Amino acid sequence: MNSYWYLIGLLALLCSVVGTEAQAQSGTGTLVGEVVSSSGDVLPGVNVLIPAENQGAATDAEGRYRIEGLSPGSYEVQAQFVGFRTETTTVTIEAGQETVQDFTMREDLVQMDEVVVTGLGQSVERRKLSADVGVISANDIEEAPVSSIDQLLQGRVPGSSIRAQSAQPGQGALINFRGITSVFGSQTPVIYIDGVRVDNNSGTSLSFGGESTSALSDLLTNDIERIEITKGGAASTLYGSDAANGVIQIFTRRGQEGEPRVTFRTEQGADFPVTKFFRDTGFSFASAVEDPDSPDFGRDSFIADEILDTGYTQNYYVGVSGGSESVTYNVSGRAQNGTGVQPNNENTLYALRGNVQTEVASDLNVSFSGAYTRSNFSRVNNGTAIADPLTAFEVGDAKFFSGQGTLDEALELFLLPTIKEGVDRFTLSASGTYAPSDLFSSKLTAGIDSRVNEQRRRNPSAADPLTGNEDGLLTRFDRNYKSVTLEYVGTVSYPREGRIISDFTFGVQGFREDISTILGEGETLIPGSENFGEAGSVIAQETQSEIFNGGVFVREQIGIDDRVFINAGLRLDGNSSFGANIGLQAYPSLGVAYTISDEPFWGDMFGSVITELKLRTAYGETGKFPEPFARDFSFQSTAFRGNAAPRFFNPGNEDLSPERTATLEGGFEGAFFDDRFALNLTVYASRTSAALFDVPEPPTSGLGTQLRNIGEIQNRGIEIDTDATILARDNVRWALGASYGYVKNEITDMGGVPDFNLSTTVSAQQRISEGEPVGAWRAATPFDSNGDGLPDASERRFTGSTPYPNHTGAFTSRLTINENISIFALADWATGAEVFDWGSHWAQFNGLVRAERTTQYDEDGNELGLFSTEEDGVSLLQNGDYLKIREVSVSYRLPDAFLEPLRLSSASVSLAGRNLFTFSRQDLVDPELAGITSGGGLQLGGAQSITLSPPRQVRLSLEVTL
Repeated sequence: MNSYWYLIGLLALLCSVVGTEAQAQSGTGTLVGEVVSSSGDVLPGVNVLIPAENQGAATDAEGRYRIEGLSPGSYEVQAQFVGFRTETTTVTIEAGQETVQDFTMREDLVQMDEVVVTGLGQSVERRKLSADVGVISANDIEEAPVSSIDQLLQGRVPGSSIRAQSAQPGQGALINFRGITSVFGSQTPVIYIDGVRVDNNSGTSLSFGGESTSALSDLLTNDIERIEITKGGAASTLYGSDAANGVIQIFTRRGQEGEPRVTFRTEQGADFPVTKFFRDTGFSFASAVEDPDSPDFGRDSFIADEILDTGYTQNYYVGVSGGSESVTYNVSGRAQNGTGVQPNNENTLYALRGNVQTEVASDLNVSFSGAYTRSNFSRVNNGTAIADPLTAFEVGDAKFFSGQGTLDEALELFLLPTIKEGVDRFTLSASGTYAPSDLFSSKLTAGIDSRVNEQRRRNPSAADPLTGNEDGLLTRFDRNYKSVTLEYVGTVSYPREGRIISDFTFGVQGFREDISTILGEGETLIPGSENFGEAGSVIAQETQSEIFNGGVFVREQIGIDDRVFINAGLRLDGNSSFGANIGLQAYPSLGVAYTISDEPFWGDMFGSVITELKLRTAYGETGKFPEPFARDFSFQSTAFRGNAAPRFFNPGNEDLSPERTATLEGGFEGAFFDDRFALNLTVYASRTSAALFDVPEPPTSGLGTQLRNIGEIQNRGIEIDTDATILARDNVRWALGASYGYVKNEITDMGGVPDFNLSTTVSAQQRISEGEPVGAWRAATPFDSNGDGLPDASERRFTGSTPYPNHTGAFTSRLTINENISIFALADWATGAEVFDWGSHWAQFNGLVRAERTTQYDEDGNELGLFSTEEDGVSLLQNGDYLKIREVSVSYRLPDAFLEPLRLSSASVSLAGRNLFTFSRQDLVDPELAGITSGGGLQLGGAQSITLSPPRQVRLSLEVTL
């Protein structure tokens, strides 16, 4: 009986608990809904917020959200998403009921609500920025048929010059923002991935003719959420002595709460060689290919038929993402293989990436991201190397250098040398975010980047007639790069409400970078030898460098009426390359942003003509630290008669300091005609003071030259970016975009240092001269010395051009049909450069006139023939203007009716082309290519031998998400 009553009592208690729970639940309501774009696409990751209750939820993969436990009443609800206007509405919640509120979000051409981080130390809405920060979104990345970051940037960053090097694998582009700021240092922007500084060197190997491997080539685009770009100036000030060239911040994709989502992607494609800039053997071996008795008869397109070929590429990707309320993850793997379009250009790549985020506590989040890349590729000799097959066959040297009688025999010999390289890269980032209240938040980030590459060139003894070796040569070059990054940032936000709000940010940031290289050469090899231990003699050398940079920074931002924002910042830096007499370097910044269209009077005065307008101006200083050990008085050990002997190396400079670039910029961002047209305009002027020059020491000292801060370089320019919605209907949307950049560069002060050459060819120089741009072309120029109107002499003169363009721009077109068909096209262009044509110089030694030269006369007016290329350097400087149809893609997303029976979340197929057409004013060199570089320091490009253009690429891809 007692058991019976005990059971009755237990059931009663349980019923009362359930009833109480039901009453509690019935006392609250739930808000649910779906969020789509104006074109009908579902939008995952949208933040739906109820500010008054500090509650919210993110939409899932199907664009749905759910917010529970809301007390009855009316609430203001906001939907926020990057690239779209914030949508706000009022809903009424009833107890025990589900209230449905869907959102349709319009694209925000100006994107005032977009949140950026780069250069600011905290997340800030674009409307508060006083300097321009560029963003490449996930949608931009997905529609681009590219695999590396440098390719992605082409045509997408106004005011930038981004030039590929050649068609060979493992190479990257030369990247420059807002002009050349130094005559000695690399101009590549600093690159961060998830807060970790990574290797950005554009010359990480031996070039074997001028084309080097680049660390940019293994920075891949898969699983990138967005890229933020600052081009120096105020937006980069908080990066201090490392930011004069700008900063590229890469943020990788994170997982979203929900069931595991598995994505498979396969890409198959063909690469077609570009032969526009070849004359081929019909020009270089005309007598042989036209002689019926010659074994080379009829082979007037030997390069196109026998050396170049259609390449095949395949790419496979699998990714898994998902997670719970407290832990999310995104893990992926990729495998890629390509054959290339010329011999010995095979390449393979394997990549793994993972992101994990966890909510340790309500106020503490921890995230980890890591990536590993392994790439292997082969190359041929190139550029100025005698063993370069393309140059030899194009200019008529192939038979002479090989000692062979036919084109086939010569090619066989040219392909005997092999160049192989392997790269291992590992990047790891860990961060923790602590936000105990709305008034304070902080973030600690630590990470490493490690990149190791091993390059081997083998010249077998059979190739000795071509390479000039005796019994073969084996060359090995190893480079080991490691960097460690540590950063802490804290933000105090008070007051957060009212007419005036404040955000005070403070932090500390530092990195250490170590680079070591080993170069070895082994001579006298027996056939089949692959190792140095089998060589008859071995010589080797080793280099090591290290550098540390650390700084503290503060930044205050004040907002007035949520439309005027004033910011001021300061960074103090110390660096191991600064001279002993140089203390901390201070880099200030100051800016104002004013969204004038938020003023009450604006709507009545301008209506829908000027929908939104933000004015901005900013001043900021950044730096570029000297190379390691340049400050030190040093000696080097060298071999002498079998012993080690010291020799003088560097005089040292205790006053060596960073180059300092001060930038003043101003502009506006606006939306016009009811958000159908957007315009972003920036005008800037920058001055690099304390520019580093090699200064000759007194001859009696025997000390040679020493880097000193004595110069000044100026850059002035304009950047324009526009977007226009041409057609916007329920089933069709068409938008056009255009960008333009102009920069004027000038060396205004050299501190008394005599003019010197940055790079020298046989008849043209990239000259450093006061009053001229950095690297201005100075070439041998025929002229009339006696006034008879006929050129009879030659002298070196400035041509008025540079090896790099000063006008750049791009055009884009996006067409969406019926929500699931997208067509995208991108074209980019550049003008103002001239490119030195080594190929036409080599051709003259075989009696071939590849580039038109000037006729020479004597003083009496008698014709003497053509000036030689040594006397007529201007004839070798080819026009560098070009327009390239860079990308065209068509994608089709399968409709839901097809997906549901297959239990697929999404599926799409796309066809894309890249480097499809090139329009130029000449057809001797590809004007876009950077061409020959020397692998270190300042690289301006602008000189080519017979350099193969990046191939026309066609890609067919299929992506399926379960």
